[in-house]
Amino acid sequence: MIDRRIESDIKAVKSFLEFWGKFHSLYDDMISKERISKEDEEVFLRTKSNIRDKYEALKSGLEFKYMPKTRITDPVSDVLALEGVHFISEKNLKRMEDDWRDSYVFLNNILERFENKKRRLDRFNPFGVFLKKAFNRRSD
Repeated sequence: MIDRRIESDIKAVKSFLEFWGKFHSLYDDMISKERISKEDEEVFLRTKSNIRDKYEALKSGLEFKYMPKTRITDPVSDVLALEGVHFISEKNLKRMEDDWRDSYVFLNNILERFENKKRRLDRFNPFGVFLKKAFNRRSD
């Protein structure tokens, strides 16, 4: 059985993961430079703002919430709270890498839940579901 909503949710999470990966690449490129120019910092902050908007849209469209396991805060939001990379310390660089790793795990867990739901729905016979609904309507 095909659920268009689940298909759409999977596509939205995959799309966001693609943007998230590109944003991480931009971040890696920035911190690997000897010196970060003002223009580089502006590009980073503009991209971060766009990603934040996409994340807010994803969160509101899918209605998911971070469920803490080992950390209290949503790792994606923590990464997006970064004010800039111009004067980031070594300690914060390490914390940011942990946040990136946690964010990938978090986002992939969301994707996995949707894909599991899709697999469960694929096992249903649409004709059987139709008959069950029709039978339930008749008995009401």
